Amino acid sequence: MSETSPMHILVVDDSKVIRRAAFKILEKEFSVLEAEDGVAAWKQIQENQSISVVFSDLGMPNMDGYELLEKIRQSDNIAIAKLPVIIITGAEESDGAKQKVFEHGATDFISKPFDSIALRTRAHAHIKYRTEVHSLEQRVATDKVTGLYTEAAFKQQGEQALAYAQRHGNALTVVRIDIEHFADIFVKHGREVAEQILAKVASIIRDVLRKEDSAARLGVSKFGLLLVCSDGDGARQAVARICQRVASLKMKLGNAIFQIQFSAGITSPDIMDESTSIDGMLKEAEHALQQSVAQGGGKVILFQTGKPVAAAAPATVRVDVNVEDLLSQINSASAGIRPEQLASALHKLIPLIERADQQLKLGLGKVVLHLKQKLR
Repeated sequence: MSETSPMHILVVDDSKVIRRAAFKILEKEFSVLEAEDGVAAWKQIQENQSISVVFSDLGMPNMDGYELLEKIRQSDNIAIAKLPVIIITGAEESDGAKQKVFEHGATDFISKPFDSIALRTRAHAHIKYRTEVHSLEQRVATDKVTGLYTEAAFKQQGEQALAYAQRHGNALTVVRIDIEHFADIFVKHGREVAEQILAKVASIIRDVLRKEDSAARLGVSKFGLLLVCSDGDGARQAVARICQRVASLKMKLGNAIFQIQFSAGITSPDIMDESTSIDGMLKEAEHALQQSVAQGGGKVILFQTGKPVAAAAPATVRVDVNVEDLLSQINSASAGIRPEQLASALHKLIPLIERADQQLKLGLGKVVLHLKQKLR
């Protein structure tokens, strides 16, 4: 949202009379949206990023004001979670009810019937505050050279993405990239040339990544990528596309021509492991990056945990098996099935399990993800 974006106010009340009254008071200065209950309001909030303030009644069918407020405050989308929510109270609401809704995260209260000046004043005040906070957050969250996230903003994005991935059983990958010999470029050609290279590389990264992914500048010449719903293999492909674009880039700055090369480290841990954290993932990706540098650079290294070789064997051995033969052996109580045969059979069955999960709504997303990671 920017200061020039249209400011939408959402009025939520099961009374059409109340909604119309609010609309008449606010329509000359704001774009006013209406919802008859919390369900309709929540749908609009998720779909319309320009909603800047919510005025909501408490007592409504389907989803009341308490539930709507709770959904807003617990949203994975930080912009939604920070929405100003002004509760519309009637004479029947006790001080206890007001205290309860304040504890749920209400921003402010307004009584009905509306006083037109009070309603407009609150709308102006909360929109102005939200706009100023957003502008400040944008300045703090963005690296001025590359236009990418700062490290602090990247970690904040990562915490949200990790929480979402753990709830829904999705993969999540962190990548760290370093421009090789950047210090030499800086020393020989100066800050201006070095920053032009950083800006160009950042532009390529933005072009390659999907809308749902995030990128940041994590150091003088280092970048971080946060790839949602993407495992190690998917991350390798994304990094390869970036590397190809950068490798084909020959930048002429002044009298010098620069050809850029990367080293990269990737981590795609077990998301369902309670010890998994964004800080831990960044450290793992950095460890893999340093391995790439130690091997001469120009490589993409996937972080490997220090598991015993025996424990990892089923994930690395691929044996051609016939699933029906294995089932026959199991039914006949045969003890001759080897671990690598079971691992290979499970790999063959994963696409079938995923399709069944999608069509039959079995809720196996987390189970399948965990299985993939164990068999990797």
